[in-house]
Amino acid sequence: MTDSTFKRKPHHEITQDLAATAMGRQAADLIIRNGRLVNVNTAQIEEGVDVVVRHGWIALVGDASEVLVDEHTREVDAGGRYLVPGFIDSHMHVESAMVDLPSFAAGVLPQGTTTICPDIHEVTNVLGLRSVELFHQIAEKLPVKVLLAMPVCVPSIPGFEDAGAVIEDADVAEAYRNHWAQLQGEQMNFPGVIYGDPNVHAITARGLQEGLVLTGHYANFDLNGGLNAFIASGLTACHEATTAEGTLKRAQRGMYAQQRYGTAWLDLPNLLPSVLENPGIDTRFFTMVTDDVTSATILSEGHLVRVVRKAISLGLPPMQAIQMVTINAAQMLEQARWIGTISPGRAADILIVSDLEAVTIDQVFADGVLAAEQGNLTIDIPAYAYPQWAVNSLHLTPLSAQDFQIPVESNPAKVRVMKIFPGMVHTEELIVEMKSEQGLLVSDPGRDIVKAAVFYRHEEKAGVTGSKGLGFVSGTQFNPGCAYASTVSHDSHNLLVVGADDDAMALAANALIEVGGGICIVVDGKVETVMRLPLAGIMSLEPVAVAAKQIDEVEAALKKTGSPHEAFEMTLSLLGLIVLEELHLSNRGLVALKPGQPPQIVDLVVE
Repeated sequence: MTDSTFKRKPHHEITQDLAATAMGRQAADLIIRNGRLVNVNTAQIEEGVDVVVRHGWIALVGDASEVLVDEHTREVDAGGRYLVPGFIDSHMHVESAMVDLPSFAAGVLPQGTTTICPDIHEVTNVLGLRSVELFHQIAEKLPVKVLLAMPVCVPSIPGFEDAGAVIEDADVAEAYRNHWAQLQGEQMNFPGVIYGDPNVHAITARGLQEGLVLTGHYANFDLNGGLNAFIASGLTACHEATTAEGTLKRAQRGMYAQQRYGTAWLDLPNLLPSVLENPGIDTRFFTMVTDDVTSATILSEGHLVRVVRKAISLGLPPMQAIQMVTINAAQMLEQARWIGTISPGRAADILIVSDLEAVTIDQVFADGVLAAEQGNLTIDIPAYAYPQWAVNSLHLTPLSAQDFQIPVESNPAKVRVMKIFPGMVHTEELIVEMKSEQGLLVSDPGRDIVKAAVFYRHEEKAGVTGSKGLGFVSGTQFNPGCAYASTVSHDSHNLLVVGADDDAMALAANALIEVGGGICIVVDGKVETVMRLPLAGIMSLEPVAVAAKQIDEVEAALKKTGSPHEAFEMTLSLLGLIVLEELHLSNRGLVALKPGQPPQIVDLVVE
């Protein structure tokens, strides 16, 4: 393997060499001959095309017969195979794969992903602004291009939950000033945007002043006033559409529709009809993203290539599908002069594809270097040595069953319950009558109602340490004696525990406290499996293949709890994501977010 410490030369430093190479005065570093160019600029297939590379940049696309070669020139015969630009994932969370950035890059590069835009608000909710600087330092040495998206919702809705850090407009400005981040991460506090929260708009103003792309998270079905207010405030793109109507309306209003197909959020089939049912529609404002994919999905099905294949299987022409993850994404990011096409003066991120319909990727070139072949990495990506503050983030003393008790005065009591829908991001608020036992509300697995708890688990803060929220959830189908605990709890990543009885919940929670964070499943009163996640309590330091095996073990253990759902861990991890409708749980209690209403903390027991 070759050294993966990529030292990209700025375009302005090598323009004379590029011109000289194209004109036959200097030798090329790489020539790919006799390819079928997938020209995403004009939506055409060009036959018999050569691509010439110098210093990691494309110098010529066309006929390379007059280009000089020397003993250092690498020549590759495409043999009539397709030449496709490297794929760009314009919205994703590396933390959802539960591996760190080097392991993620090693996992997705062989699958054709050459540029990622990680919104690292998960790790920033735990570790604060220093994590943005840390990830910037790691990203600089990777063969995958990393455009960091600055987290702007830490916590997601201030005053309704407590994370390990708080990001304000001054922090955002510092990250932009130091070039740690290249775009704004998803603005999840859409109520703050559309209802005019001055702090939210102060953060937006920082991005607009820097001329950066601002991405959004508009989880709202109001496609008139609310959507217009959101876009008018400067938000450029959004991945939260769940209907074809919502997708089309975003594109019609000049917002890039980032059509999502992740591990659990399988929205793409519901979104593509906006294109498929409108023949001749201009698709330049349509992109495709993964948002959240686990290592298990990456290993077994692929990363962004999986999304492209799905789109093609649904009827989208391969050219349009590829445009959505290349030129469209590059234009959305305002980086099309650098990435997104196989054109002169662009980075030499090139895929050699033998079957365009099946998107069979034979070779991957990143900055003109052969980075992967036949699905295997051909370069070395070394592990990163993390500081102690990054791998020691769980600050909780052991819990007891008493910590999960919910006293109640009335019997029976009318109780708010979060109904979850596997594979969907939202919940529904139910009002359920429950009987107390010895003055306590308890889980009722026979009615598919189990207890949920969120404990603040970050560094000590006055008025916050020791806080917890308690509630009930329906839809898990957990059996008695079963529980789930995780420090992967979007977005504040406090300790989330869901279980059919208090003893099982305490057992699961304490197993994680002992190892410093991760995911634990308890079955029949015994620990079934523990996945350790030392980095910020949300990421493994293992390769994708190892993490994938561990995630599979978590999912298998969840099946043993009685839950029949696929990729259920990801659904459970959103129980604390209070920016989603309708009812979620934070360390401060239940938070209701209803259509057309600002968020509010509500009582568990309805009087």
